[in-house]
Amino acid sequence: MSDFTIVTLRDNPDLADAFWPQKQRIWMPYMFEDVYAGPRWRYLRDPYDDCQLYLVNEAGEPVAVAQTIPCVWDGTMDGLPVGWADSLVRAVDDYEAGREPNTLVALEIAIQPEYTGQGISYTMIRAVRTLAESKGFQAVIVAVRPSLKDRYPITPMERYVRWTRDDGTPFDPWLRVHWRVGGEILRIAHPSMVIDGSVNDWTSWTDMQFPESGDYIVPGALCPVQIDCAMNAGRYVEPNVWVHHPITTSRIGPG
Repeated sequence: MSDFTIVTLRDNPDLADAFWPQKQRIWMPYMFEDVYAGPRWRYLRDPYDDCQLYLVNEAGEPVAVAQTIPCVWDGTMDGLPVGWADSLVRAVDDYEAGREPNTLVALEIAIQPEYTGQGISYTMIRAVRTLAESKGFQAVIVAVRPSLKDRYPITPMERYVRWTRDDGTPFDPWLRVHWRVGGEILRIAHPSMVIDGSVNDWTSWTDMQFPESGDYIVPGALCPVQIDCAMNAGRYVEPNVWVHHPITTSRIGPG
């Protein structure tokens, strides 16, 4: 990893635009259409550009990003945001109300596909934890989107999250990375994302046809999309998994 450097968006404001084509490769089109997140994403550029971490190669090109935002969390299960979108809503509300944050929410860690399998996921999670520690925060919380859940879309997340490998580690690779660097699985985050669109929108986003109303398995989704042809509407409500990283944790992966 010596050829890579962590740089913030404040250090280089061009990084967000430079990495955007990679995001379009990594995520399905509907993943950019959350009902609540869209209007608030701009806060990650201002005032929280120093909380957006990019891993750049020797040429200065971004190969991974960790997007985060400070929030207030009382450290209890009941005090957790409902899910991913709610964490962004609450963080923006905290900022607008002038509340002093004590926790860092990791909203996204995305890695250019050509750079996967090189331990970059561990590097980015550690960078997020280091950022939280530098700001004096108590913890990092993440509404994790398990990386293999889209292969098991009809399995409830409550069951999926309990699956383990023979060595007792989490079955899901992304949950396993978080676990290995000291993350604690807390509970299911649901609803975490809500994506609404017309039937034509969903056809465009998925390259699928929806001849009748019902539940459909679409590419990249963690659970079925509900299509109502009579109402010309489709809704996707995604579950995630809340993971808590105490800043003082010393258990470090991989291994």
